[in-house]
Amino acid sequence: MSGTSMDGVDGVIVDELGKKILTQSHLPYPDKLKQNLLKLTQNSTTSLANLAQIDVEVAHCFANVANTLLQQLKLSATSVQAIGSHGQTIFHQGGVYSMQIGHGALIAEQTGITTVADFRMQDVAAGGQGAPLTPFYHQHLLDGKDGVVINLGGIANSTIVKNNQVIGFDTGPANTLLDNWIKQHKNLDYDRDGLWSRTGSVDKTLLTAMLADDYFQQSHPKSTGPEYFNLNWLSRYLNGDEAPEDVQRTLMELTVISISASIPIGANVYLCGGGVHNLFLFERLVEQNPNNKVTSTNDLGISADYVEAAAFGFFAQKTLAGSPSNLPSVTGARNTRILGGIYQHKGEVC
Repeated sequence: MSGTSMDGVDGVIVDELGKKILTQSHLPYPDKLKQNLLKLTQNSTTSLANLAQIDVEVAHCFANVANTLLQQLKLSATSVQAIGSHGQTIFHQGGVYSMQIGHGALIAEQTGITTVADFRMQDVAAGGQGAPLTPFYHQHLLDGKDGVVINLGGIANSTIVKNNQVIGFDTGPANTLLDNWIKQHKNLDYDRDGLWSRTGSVDKTLLTAMLADDYFQQSHPKSTGPEYFNLNWLSRYLNGDEAPEDVQRTLMELTVISISASIPIGANVYLCGGGVHNLFLFERLVEQNPNNKVTSTNDLGISADYVEAAAFGFFAQKTLAGSPSNLPSVTGARNTRILGGIYQHKGEVC
């Protein structure tokens, strides 16, 4: 899995139930590839040759992570049923189209393992948003209990499970605006522990204007991505007089308020994703939701850093079994669908 933060590839080997991580690994993208991916998603213009080259490079990164996992457990490729590869999203317009690169055929060839990829488009073809898909896995982790699971990636998505009914949607930005703003002003990839955010003050006028954006007013099902919430989006609300640290603090509050609007009072909340490590973000979510117990998915027995990677392993198993893994109550699809294209591998690894 590589999410909207585009910092690299997370990989896990999970057991047959999809609830136990046997080993895990993270491979940061090379700097040049990461910058090319950011340009691709922020500017949306490239040549076909460049897109093809990036696709191949991403696939090799995914394959390298898979092979590293095998080495860590001293497993052969034949010991693994399948790879579930989310790929790297470079374009997502819910209900219309969703593109993930890092082609499954290349991964299968480089690893010798049948690979399931391109999970989103079947749901989109059935009239769904194609996202978020992870609520199906979050419900699996909750194992019949009520609760809320929130992924703090570049974009935040929230899963609400109550009486075995599931609602889920992208709430808006989690880290993407925070990361891009500090990159522009401090040349840092992210705001470690939210330290820079803490130095600023909330600009209430800016915050009110951003929260009035149409996306936050839409009812679910809904999904979004960094092609919408990016610095071009932010620039529409800035007058140019704001102190950079105040903008960062206000973006933090935008994330906290938009996420908290999805949390029912009294529900147990489990956080996951890279934003869990932003101590200020975690602290503000706890403060904003005083009637909720806010912890991480570690309390559900699965590392907060690797929930999404584990989810796509779980989805791959469902695909090979001919079982659906989308939730129409979440995506708005006409019905359940078997997700993903299967790239089978037979023979020797190249």
